[in-house]
This record gives sequence, structure tokens and C-alpha cells, in this order.
Amino acid sequence: MSAPVWSQLDAGVALALGAILVTASVRKLQNPRVFALTLERLDPAVNGRRTLTLRSACFIAVYEAVAGIGVVAFRGGLGFPFACAVLIACTAFLVALGRAVQQSLPCACFGRLGRTAAGGREIGRAIVLVLGASFLVVHRAIESGRGYGIGPLAVVALVVTVAAIVAAQRIGAKVRPGVELTPAVGDDGVPPGRASSGRSSLGRWVRTITGYDSDLYSTSA
Repeated sequence: MSAPVWSQLDAGVALALGAILVTASVRKLQNPRVFALTLERLDPAVNGRRTLTLRSACFIAVYEAVAGIGVVAFRGGLGFPFACAVLIACTAFLVALGRAVQQSLPCACFGRLGRTAAGGREIGRAIVLVLGASFLVVHRAIESGRGYGIGPLAVVALVVTVAAIVAAQRIGAKVRPGVELTPAVGDDGVPPGRASSGRSSLGRWVRTITGYDSDLYSTSA
């Protein structure tokens, strides 16, 4: 394949991963206490150290935002450090999920995918994110050009990346279903007893892709 083709593939994958990272960052900054609770649950050593976990949550959120925006905005050698930053974030996410699955805990690292503790769906998504970030790191290490690679193949790469995430989530859910938690709201993000609109289905689909969960923890979780 020619360099422009690879640049287009880079652009599509970067856009998909960057959007997920920025979404995760926004969600954390909206309510950093939720992610701070995740840190406390995953690492008992910081349990009860609320100030530390809140600061860590905000730092991680800013890190994700910078990495997500940078990996989309920059290419080639200039974009290589941002690709590495994305790979670090996705790898850390996968490691944290491994601990969450072992302990049957919900994980707000990138947003929870449903009213269950972390399970195969989250692991599947994390694996695709790590593979996508690895591709960006390798490509940008080899190709130093700063072209943005705008073209039809970039759109194809974006769609394929999203489709791979969805497929990995569905396969993972069958291999390792998440442990059910008592829900505070329904699966469509609507509290019990309140009617949902047709738009809730679209919202649920978007949250499934990005991991943007409107209620990361139920009151009993």
C-alpha cells in the first residue's frame, strides 16, 4: 500500500480512539468522585484517601483529553508521542479492568457499558483499543510524514474500528458476562417508572460505543 493509504487508515483509527478518550475524559470531569471511587475500589491502599483519589481522577481525565485530542490533531513524528500516550492509557485501562473483573466491580475507567460489574464486554473493547493504539504507534514510528490522510479510506477505517469494538463487546459478553448489579435506573438510562422515548435507544447505542454511561454506579453498587 502507498503511504497516503496508510495515512488515511491512521486518521480513521485515530479519530475513533481519540473520540473515546475525550468522551471518557469529559465523563470523569463531570463527576470525578465516581472515578475516584473506582480508584479506591481497585487499590485498597488508597481507600479513604479521597483528596488523593480526586486529584488522581482529575489528572487522568486531563491526560486522556490531551492524548485524545493530540492523537487526532497531529500525525507522523509529531503525533508519535500522542499515540504512545493513547497506548499507555488503553493498556492501563485493560490492566484495571482485569482487576475489576476479578473482584466483580464496576469500572469507570472508560465508562461502564451496562448495569453490571466489569466483564467480557469491557475486556473486549479494551483489547480493540490497545490494538488500535498499537497500530498508531507502529505506523507513526515508521512514517514521519505529517499528512492528515483525509479521504474515503479514513472513513472506512473509522467505521471498521467502531464495528470491531462492537463485535468485541458482543463476543466478550458471551464469553464472560458481567455480574449483575442492582440497578438504580433502567438499561436505557431512565429511572424505573419513567417512560423512555425513542431517542433513548439512540443514546444507549452511542453510550455502548463510547462507554459513556449515564449512571456509572447504582446506589447499591
